[in-house]
Amino acid sequence: MDVIQGVDAMPPAYSRTVLTIGNYDGVHLAHRHICGIIKKAASERGARSAVLTFDPHPLSVVAPERCPPLMSTIDEKLARLEEQGIDATIVQPFTPELAAMTAEEFIGNVVHEKVRAEMVFVGFNFRFGKGRKGNTDLLREEGERLGFETRIIEAFHFKGSRVSSSEIRKLLLAGEVAEAAQFLGQYHLIEGPVVRGEGRGRQIGIPTVNIDYPPVLVPANGVYACWVQIGGRKAPRLPAVTNIGHRPTFDGGKITVEAHLLEGGRDLYGENLRVEFVSRLREERKFSGPEALVAQIRQDIDTGRALLQAGR
Repeated sequence: MDVIQGVDAMPPAYSRTVLTIGNYDGVHLAHRHICGIIKKAASERGARSAVLTFDPHPLSVVAPERCPPLMSTIDEKLARLEEQGIDATIVQPFTPELAAMTAEEFIGNVVHEKVRAEMVFVGFNFRFGKGRKGNTDLLREEGERLGFETRIIEAFHFKGSRVSSSEIRKLLLAGEVAEAAQFLGQYHLIEGPVVRGEGRGRQIGIPTVNIDYPPVLVPANGVYACWVQIGGRKAPRLPAVTNIGHRPTFDGGKITVEAHLLEGGRDLYGENLRVEFVSRLREERKFSGPEALVAQIRQDIDTGRALLQAGR
């Protein structure tokens, strides 16, 4: 997959594109459905398939107070889109200047002139342009005038429920990671380097690694059965039990993500860890002391191990 840094960098080879536009946060089942559609349409027309996405998220520029916590970094988003087999992802910097562009200007200058789309697929609720005044009707009308075709994709459902980034975020924020994974098509993950913590896990005989994660959505506080990869997405998956929370038994503090690898391991400081959340084992709670906490953690480990082994 080609990663194109902005519409001004479109290569000459992309003289005819079948395009979709969106934030593609999480690259969930509905996004994958659209990718399949544009791949098929591009193949039938002898054109190239492309996703136009934005970085940062548009709301972080026009209304930061309403910008949702994102499920994936831009690098993870690109990796997941590459797995879908499309020809290119265009990463368009979202700037105040782009935010000020009218819907008609966006269609003419970006979709038509820069991306050279001959067919555009968007969701039924697609809005764009200054003040989000552009809609699917306008896109279709302008497309007819400029010479490209517009196709509207209806909501995608899985097991009777509509799949959307906002609904998946709600599940994750409620700790329902197993349910979220069904709609994502994979486990939600947090990735980052291992950093030094306070060493409390080692003190109580259950060593953990602390992950310094980027500003992505963190599931609800609690204990989770997880898969961990050391070094990158192609590394073997290792079973782990991960705690997210304030550690109330030890007087609390900032939210941390601490993983206990069930198979042990070497010194991991500085290593990059990917933590995939499989299932929530319990909520975070305060214990009477370290002994009661250790007893519960050992139970969590047994439960998490059995769950992960059953799901292999």
